[in-house]
Amino acid sequence: MKLLLSILLAGLLGILVLLGSIGIYILCAIIVGVIFRSFILINEIHKQVVPANSNDRVKEVYGRYIKERDNKEKEN
Repeated sequence: MKLLLSILLAGLLGILVLLGSIGIYILCAIIVGVIFRSFILINEIHKQVVPANSNDRVKEVYGRYIKERDNKEKEN
């Protein structure tokens, strides 16, 4: 059923292009809307999958590395 709906929607969009500049404008607006909505959904998925404090471990290790490097420079 979804395949049939997709085929009909693609046919409708193809007919819109034949209408001239108005059809092309509507088609571009639909495409931009779909891309924009996709980016919003990807951002929401990213927020749920990646925890907010995931970079803390990296910062800790980097801070430790800097301290050890500074200590070695002071010893030499």
